[in-house]
Amino acid sequence: MSPSDLSRVEFRRLPDLKVCTQTCEIKDIVMVSPDSLLLSNRTKKSIQHVDSRTGSTLSEVSMLYNPWEICMVGRELAAVAYGGLNKLQLVHVRGGRLTLGTVLNVKATCWGVAGSGDNVVVSYGSTPWLEVISTDGRVLHQYQDPGAAPTFKWPYFLTTSNDGFIYVTDFSLNTITKLDSSLKVLKTFSDPQLNGPQGITSVGDGQLLVCCYPNNSIVHVNVNSGKMTTILGKKDGIVEPRSLAYCPQQHKLFVCTGDKTDSIQVYQIG
Repeated sequence: MSPSDLSRVEFRRLPDLKVCTQTCEIKDIVMVSPDSLLLSNRTKKSIQHVDSRTGSTLSEVSMLYNPWEICMVGRELAAVAYGGLNKLQLVHVRGGRLTLGTVLNVKATCWGVAGSGDNVVVSYGSTPWLEVISTDGRVLHQYQDPGAAPTFKWPYFLTTSNDGFIYVTDFSLNTITKLDSSLKVLKTFSDPQLNGPQGITSVGDGQLLVCCYPNNSIVHVNVNSGKMTTILGKKDGIVEPRSLAYCPQQHKLFVCTGDKTDSIQVYQIG
């Protein structure tokens, strides 16, 4: 199935993936492989590595502070934003086991992260808004608003596509901004359907899926045409979506929602 078909295919809800035995707040999810996911669990203050078919925990590591957004950097390293702090935690993912790596001190209050090759794109709660940093903490690129109309206000979630572009949702401005790998702004998308966007993921071939938290919906974005289509809503079980992960090998979409305190929602595609 081509990712370009996602705005037109059927999404069939499967049984929820139970990932906790107690009430918890799962803030973000990311695919590690077709068979496993990483979760940032703010209640337990941990990162969980779980089986994407059964929900069973393969490995778990306690964090120094509350984790926020999480991303993979290559195949065996994850980066975790400590929401509200000027710190970024690296976590090694080797042989199914999680171990804490280096803590990087960053410029400002850190919220969003995305892998970009061997580097990490970080979003902040104030200017400089975005930076690309190496895994040893060197700043490679930095973005600051030019001083006219602001590009960002609350850039809390971001993702990178296979072709190297960076996409950032702004929860306050109701926008998605496309940047290149050196943080040059290329285009900004807006639409009435794009209300309070949070979690975002690239599904390849110029397509994005975005969580619209206040609208209880998942929106499909064609970045070539700018067309947006609501593909899942409250009638499909989407309530307060926070983040999502797409698995092309399984043809599945995993969604973390505010009303699920111990599980992740799963949708079969096509």
